Amino acid sequence: MTRPWPLLQSHPVFDAGIFRVFRDRAQSPRTGQARDFHVVHMVDWLSVLPLTPRGEVVMVRQYRHGSRRDSLELPGGLHDGVAEQPAQGAARELAEETGYATDQPLQMLGVVHPQPALLANRAWIYLARNVNRSAAPRPDAGEDIDVVLLDAAEIGSRVASGEIDNAMTLAALGLARIGGHF
Repeated sequence: MTRPWPLLQSHPVFDAGIFRVFRDRAQSPRTGQARDFHVVHMVDWLSVLPLTPRGEVVMVRQYRHGSRRDSLELPGGLHDGVAEQPAQGAARELAEETGYATDQPLQMLGVVHPQPALLANRAWIYLARNVNRSAAPRPDAGEDIDVVLLDAAEIGSRVASGEIDNAMTLAALGLARIGGHF
């Protein structure tokens, strides 16, 4: 059975504003040996799976600098943990990126750790039912977004073809599928 590794030291290595990198020294409870790890600390993420009354999934297509290509994904972003609850942040991101909203409470699908070997943050994933276009999208200055409506029946083939390959989107779709939401 695995056990936690006691943290011996933690030192900041780099601060990029949106994230900070730390070098942690931890000790293996099995061998007693100490080892260095780099850990990225950033705010939690939010993702929302919006479904229209007609069963369409509201997605966004945007250019991603890390992969240097367009990405078809669910709306989402960073959680402002001080000013809002995660569900409020998910609704905010949905409205900002797509112009869609719902008058129903968002349903939490789950909380995941995007890459626990390296990242210290969590991602809150929500389902928004009966969303309708209520305003124009208001993307951030660093975002160019196209809103894409997909019939839920198309999702599997888009994943299989590799068109949908964003890990957070795949996690949300998987949680929704497991929960029987589509």
